[in-house]
Amino acid sequence: MRTSRRLLAVLTVLVAGVGLLLVPSAAAERSARPHPRTASRAVVHGRVTAASQDRPTSFETFSQRSRPGAALPEAAPRSSVLAPTPLTGFDAMDDLDGFFPSDTTGALGDGFFVAAVNSSIEVFNLDGTTAVPRTPLATLSGTPSILHFDPKVVFDQYTDTFVIAWLGQDDAPRASEINVLAIPDATAITTSTWCRTTFAGDQIPESPAVWADYPTLGYNDSRITITTNQFTFPSSTGSFRYSQIMTIDKSVYDCTLPVPTPTVFGGTKTRDQNRRQSFTIQAAQSGGSAPGDQLLISFQDVKRNGDYLALWRIKPTSTGFALKKACCLGTGRVSLPPPGTQGGGGVNSSNFWWDAGDLRLVNAFYDADRNQLYAAHTVFKNFKPDTLTGGYPEAGVQWYEVDPASNLGGSILARKGVIGSAEIDQGWPTVATNGSGTLFVTYNRASAPHDEFLSAWVATIPQGSTSDTQFLIRAGSARYNKSSGIERWGDFTAINRDPVDPNNVATFNQYAFSATTWQQFIGVVTDH
Repeated sequence: MRTSRRLLAVLTVLVAGVGLLLVPSAAAERSARPHPRTASRAVVHGRVTAASQDRPTSFETFSQRSRPGAALPEAAPRSSVLAPTPLTGFDAMDDLDGFFPSDTTGALGDGFFVAAVNSSIEVFNLDGTTAVPRTPLATLSGTPSILHFDPKVVFDQYTDTFVIAWLGQDDAPRASEINVLAIPDATAITTSTWCRTTFAGDQIPESPAVWADYPTLGYNDSRITITTNQFTFPSSTGSFRYSQIMTIDKSVYDCTLPVPTPTVFGGTKTRDQNRRQSFTIQAAQSGGSAPGDQLLISFQDVKRNGDYLALWRIKPTSTGFALKKACCLGTGRVSLPPPGTQGGGGVNSSNFWWDAGDLRLVNAFYDADRNQLYAAHTVFKNFKPDTLTGGYPEAGVQWYEVDPASNLGGSILARKGVIGSAEIDQGWPTVATNGSGTLFVTYNRASAPHDEFLSAWVATIPQGSTSDTQFLIRAGSARYNKSSGIERWGDFTAINRDPVDPNNVATFNQYAFSATTWQQFIGVVTDH
């Protein structure tokens, strides 16, 4: 109900037994630049062929699709809510600079939250107060004049370090870079201890030149891995060429050490076992005591019930690293989701539809203690019954559990499930498990038939089950109409296991704050 959403909107911020952290009073401490470094070489595997594909970039609206018309009664009842337990939550970064979509991301560490949106980052104390003010990515880079975008944040619990990866790009002169910023949790408020390293976005020295887009960021206990989609210049008409995988030793966290040499796979090396070029290979974030080799996962849509998941593993060898691959874990037919509707917008009002996502996996999480690899994306679904409209195709969340084998070819798709309800649209899901193995999925949701504005949600799925319990984290406040046509939303959410109390999971999401502004919301939830 609208009333219950408003009540949740004033969720009290809890301090979970942690006092306010002291912040140095010296302004210079906060404004200090991180140590900067630029990498000059890489070990590269793969070559580029002439083939290219029409795939979306971060600068496009991904869901330029239509919805069938539907009748809508004058009054519509609201949906009910089932809930895990919220522990804390607060409004974090706002729509200060006017960029959209928000590209919201972040992670919870031992003593801080680090959050990011499309062009800047901010460090928060555990009580939701600011520890390090909002800082533009361009300021943290060595090339402030180019466009900086698509940040991804993780907390590497094996080293107690926040890691932020983001991209830089320019068409004239042509430039593409991948930035890695390491923030030690113990000294997160001391920016002089931060370490930034810049890598070339185009690591394969062949023609034509390409630029890196839509990064993913994963890690195990010894390395971080960044993947990107590579497009030709200029960005306005670029064609997708191949996926790039770059794995880097964790000495990249320490600017007093030499810059590590990354190992890069691209071009022909990132074709899957069926020789299809993969698009958006998700590097898994790891949880558990012994994650082993870095795992990655991608989705391939080939139509006619032939869609599948492909698995990848980066294995150390006597001479470096090798990229192992396996396919195909059939998913059944998966179709592109329709645009979502939102409260106050009307089912047939295309100017108020929102981009719920596409078939790219939004993140991946590996539960090493249970050998379970998870991923999710937005898909077309047709839940029933459509009692309010008589016919309403939904954008739903589909998630997967893969049990990887030591020989990847023996891996199995152990579970898959769908989160959604009739006449309600979901989008931009990310996944993680807590210490007991419960799967948490955070996502956005809205509905014209149920008069729900763009809101932040989380669902939990117990081990061995496909049944979910959904919970409204933060209700939207208004119908969102930032621009004409389908509203840009997403392109990310984020989620991670609490490193101090593994029963808990932190979510980083967004909701519609006003007709033209989004608002990031950070929540911590548990299933206990």
